[in-house]
Amino acid sequence: MNPHQSLFLLLVVAASSLGVTAAETRQYRSCAEAPAQSGVYTITVAATGTTFQAFCEQEKYGGGWLVFQNRYDGSVNFNRSWEHYKTGFGNLRQEFWLGLEKIHQVTAGAGEHDLLIVIENFTDYSAHEIYPGFRVENETEHYKLRLSADEHSFYGTAQDAFWVYRNDKFSTYDRINDISILGCAIVTGSGYWHYDCGTGYRTSNLNGQYSRTPLGGLRGLWWGTFGGQQHPLRKTKMMIRRPVT
Repeated sequence: MNPHQSLFLLLVVAASSLGVTAAETRQYRSCAEAPAQSGVYTITVAATGTTFQAFCEQEKYGGGWLVFQNRYDGSVNFNRSWEHYKTGFGNLRQEFWLGLEKIHQVTAGAGEHDLLIVIENFTDYSAHEIYPGFRVENETEHYKLRLSADEHSFYGTAQDAFWVYRNDKFSTYDRINDISILGCAIVTGSGYWHYDCGTGYRTSNLNGQYSRTPLGGLRGLWWGTFGGQQHPLRKTKMMIRRPVT
């Protein structure tokens, strides 16, 4: 068996653990280059050589979106450690978090992206918001979030509940990096760019505990301008792509 065959087999084995078939191991530089059908594809970041499987949303919102968070039934626990959030968890065909390191590699290697956040509540009402200038720094910078400095750059139907997190470091229960003395990842029960634990109207907790009914404190899955903590979300999806010109 030659080295190329060995590498292919390693990719197939790794992919199978995430529910990916051998037919999906053809490599693309981005979701914009992947087939028009939504699904799991192998992405190789040209600037860094990083290769990984990702779910590409190709049939909605103009296509070409790399999904890095998907929630819809609460089957996956999102109150995870730093290492889990760094490398990713869940199943790419179900609920998952792609991994901070992969998000960093994509946005560092190919420039700034648009971030699309899609949310839906338990009455089947959905909305979305788009944030230009999305980038995630490296682990040394604690995967700091970058967004456009223009407060009026975001747009959509959900209204803003995320821009406040620009320039924030990521936090988990075992690595607190927020500005609060409370330990926001512990208080909210989620890994996130927490700022000050989400005490303002334009804040959110998209990696919070899944529940149909409101939870005490700041726990739960919610978007501040879309009902807030008293109106939990049923579905959330976070995805990125290069700006379409």
